Order: sequence, then structure tokens, then C-alpha cells
Amino acid sequence: MVQAYPFTTNSFLPYSDQGVMGGIVSLPSFINRFDNPDPGLLGFMVASYDIGCLLGAVVAFFRGDKFGRRWAIVYSCIVVIIGAILQTSAYSRAQYIVGRIVAGVGVGCISVTVPIYVSECADPSWRGILVVLETTIVIVGIAISNFTNFGFVYSRPELDGKEGQWRTPLGLQMAFPPFVFLLMPFTVESPRWLAAVGRTEEVAEVLARLQGRGATADTPEIREQAAIIIQTAAHEAEVDSSWKESFAGGELQNLRRLILSASTGFFHQATGINVVIYYAPVILRQIGLNDRMAYIMSCIGSICFLIGSALPVLWVERAGRRKTMMLGAWTCGICMGMIAATGAVSKNYPSHAFAAGWAGAAFVLAFQFSFGIGWNSMNWLYSAEIGSLRMRNKTAATQCFLHWSTNFLTVMVAPTGFATLGWKFYLVWMSITLAAIPYLWLCFPETAGRTLEQMDDFFRAYPQWNIGKVAYVKVDSSEPTSFSEKDGSSPAKHIESSC
Repeated sequence: MVQAYPFTTNSFLPYSDQGVMGGIVSLPSFINRFDNPDPGLLGFMVASYDIGCLLGAVVAFFRGDKFGRRWAIVYSCIVVIIGAILQTSAYSRAQYIVGRIVAGVGVGCISVTVPIYVSECADPSWRGILVVLETTIVIVGIAISNFTNFGFVYSRPELDGKEGQWRTPLGLQMAFPPFVFLLMPFTVESPRWLAAVGRTEEVAEVLARLQGRGATADTPEIREQAAIIIQTAAHEAEVDSSWKESFAGGELQNLRRLILSASTGFFHQATGINVVIYYAPVILRQIGLNDRMAYIMSCIGSICFLIGSALPVLWVERAGRRKTMMLGAWTCGICMGMIAATGAVSKNYPSHAFAAGWAGAAFVLAFQFSFGIGWNSMNWLYSAEIGSLRMRNKTAATQCFLHWSTNFLTVMVAPTGFATLGWKFYLVWMSITLAAIPYLWLCFPETAGRTLEQMDDFFRAYPQWNIGKVAYVKVDSSEPTSFSEKDGSSPAKHIESSC
């Protein structure tokens, strides 16, 4: 588990951009530099980052398994630095957009690889906690960038109206990748990736290093774990590996796993979270706060987001992923509905606008807190756990693709949505988020407390979509023979209740 620590630095990258952009899109110096873009163009300039993330997910889908988890992260960080340089030095819309796309490619690859790496290296009892911690540190990046924006806008009068107000925060994104480069030599490669590419002799040694406490490659527990991982990889290698099989049913249920993983990426963004993050100052001004107070409330919102994101550490391995996601869907949907309600009061009853504005601000903060509790970590964690060994990278990449494509859509349409629908815009996010609850209950198996190999046996035992009544049933793959049965017997004979 020590091996996951270096990626706390890497975890600042995916969302530090959102925190930065949330503060600079309304700066006069930024608007003037890029010739006063209209709302549609401004939305595209912000959302172009997500185009890069989409491309990064595609790269990870097709090439992510080639270099291994560690080197994939290193190469991605290099791409992020190049993109940040292009953005920071931009004097034209074209260069700025290209820089955001390039940075997005690197972040898209990182978003796929880091949760997989942590999940493949962690003990099942710690896997959820480590991924929650990793994504919580992402929100530390948002909080830092929000306070950095506030400092440059309101605490540096010598920069008022100057481009240093937004170039410096963009440039600070380059501060984190070098730490990844420094710490990477102290990490190990994923033992499951090593087994998948045939480097089986290294699996036990890596597992021993991850466990620590004096364990060696010859420790019985380590040898047993290594045997299960190696036999799983060997069994999957025997199954037809054509692209057609990868997107069909079959023994491994790959298409079903891809759809479940993609669904988490879609619902994560369909809550409207990045509308809130990117445009928080705009939203808060819309409900009646002045510019300075809107920035302050944005900073407070990032703290609420951070606290909410950290709390699942206390229960994610006991309550599990399904209940946590359903809790998040319910609370986020209610908060969006209340934001819409306060907006309606402000518009229709001007005499109550001040009180309604502050109530709306409170529900924006409550939304960020609720999203942190229920959704922030779960889609990254679930997509890294749900895939088979051979398809795990592709499954996580598919989730990432839906995550960033939905992100692109929401950020792109936000300026137009605010301008045309006003408070009704929030009802869209409320409806989609609440609709996720029955889908989560009926179709999503629980992954908490199970090894990644046991998830393979679950899908073999239960090929149907409606698994609401058996979602918590555990299929025991501790016996090596369960991977090599050729007689067609059901893996269900290994089932034991884990409720």
C-alpha cells in the first residue's frame, strides 16, 4: 500500500484545471486577450480540455496496456506539462485551445491508469479506501487552485487588469508532474499487468513488496495470491480475444461490464458537478452575490467538496459502492432541485431575492458536499474493479470516455443553458441524477470486499442484468481449479453469502 502514495501528487492533475478555469473565465484580462468570446465560444474554449481528455481515453483504450501502468503515467505527465506550457504562453485562441486539448490528452490517460494501478496493487480490504484517498487529493487540487485564483484576483492589486492574473495560475499546473517523476522509481509495476503480459516470474516478488511486513516471494500467502493471479491471466488468455468477443457477452460478460462502467462515467457528470465547478462564480453572481463574495463562496464550496470526498473512507468498505452511489444520486438530485427552487423565487419574487440568493448558495455548497460523499470517488473506483483482467484497461477507458464526453457536453452547453433556461436549467441535472437510483439498484453488483478475480466468477455465475437480489453474493475464486474447469459446471457452487 505504500506503493500508492506517490500518486497522491499525480492526483492533483485531473481536476486542478477545473479549479483554475472556474476562476479565470470571467477575468477582464482573460476575456480581452481572446477578443471577447461570446458565450458559445467561451464554452468551447473551456470544454476543449475535455476533447483532449476524450482523446486520452481513446489512447488508453487502444494502447494503455502496452507500456504498463507506471510508464503510462510518466508519459501522460509529460503531455500534461506540454499542454500547460502552451496554455500559459497563449496569445491567440487557437494556441490556447490546442494547449487545453494537449493537456487533456495527458489527463485522460492519467484518469484511466491511476485508479487501475491502485486497484491492482491494493489488498481488497484497502482498495476502496486508497482510491477514495487518491480522488480526495484531487479535490485538494481544486481547493488550492480556487484559493490561488482568489489571491491573484483580490490580493494582488498590482496585477489588476493584467494577464498575470490568469497566466500564473495556469502555469502552476506544471508544478506537480516533476514530483511524480521523482517518486516513480520507488514504485513497483502492477502484479496483474505483469501476469497479463507473461512476466509471471515477477508477480510474487511484487506482491511481497506490496505486502511488506517481512513477506518474501516464498511466503505461502504470497505464493497462493500469485498463483490465483497468474492462473486468472492464463485462463483469460485461453478465451477468444477478438474485438467481437470483447464487446459481446460470453463467459467474461465484457460488454455488460463496459456498459456498467460507462454508466458510472455518464451519471458522475450528469449530476452537473462540472457546471458547478467551472462556473461557480457565475452561478453565485446569478443568484445575487457580488463578485468578491462569489469568489469567497467558491472557495468555501471547494472545502465542502473536499470534506465530503474524504468521508467515504469511513464506510466505503462496509457500506459498499452501490449504496454510496445511490446515496449520492439522491442527495445531489435533491440539492439541484432546491437550487432551481431558490432561482425561481429570486426571479418571480424580487422582494425575496436576497434571502433566496443566500439559500441558493447554501444548496450549491450542500450539492458539492453531497457529490463528494456519493459520486466523486465511486465511478473511478468501480470502473477499475468491474473489468476482467484482459479488459480492465479498456473498461476503465470506456468509463473515462463517457465521463469526459458528458463533461464536455455539460460545460459546452452551460453558458447557453444559463442564458436561455435560467433556474430551470438545474432541473435537467436533478431529473437525470434521480433516474440513476433504480438503475444502480437493479444492475450493479457490489465489488467491496471481493478480489478482482472474484468479480470474474460473479459475472460467470450471474449473466443476467437484473441482479438486485444477488448483488451482494460473493463467488469464491480462492480455489485455483475454479479458473480451469472445462466441464461446464457453474461457478455458483463456490458461492457464499457476504451480506
